[in-house]
Amino acid sequence: MFGNYQHNRTGNILWFAILIWFSSSLLSQALYIGLHGIPYDAVELFGGVGPAYYLIVGIELIMWTLLAGFSITKMSRRMKIKSSTMVPSLGK
Repeated sequence: MFGNYQHNRTGNILWFAILIWFSSSLLSQALYIGLHGIPYDAVELFGGVGPAYYLIVGIELIMWTLLAGFSITKMSRRMKIKSSTMVPSLGK
């Protein structure tokens, strides 16, 4: 009972984090384009960060991996629930 609640809560928090991350990236890009007329260059942006670049890329890869894992788990559970609720045929 509590394990399923904790899993759903973690999944929701992850979705919110991804949504906030994506939205903030989109808004910052729109603001930069509005001010300078061209999109910022990601290579130049990460070059300015220095060695922390690898940490940022690592965190992003972990978040996308977790999102993919939760999505696959959620889909497989839904498919299992749908197949278990089907009424078996009686040999007809």
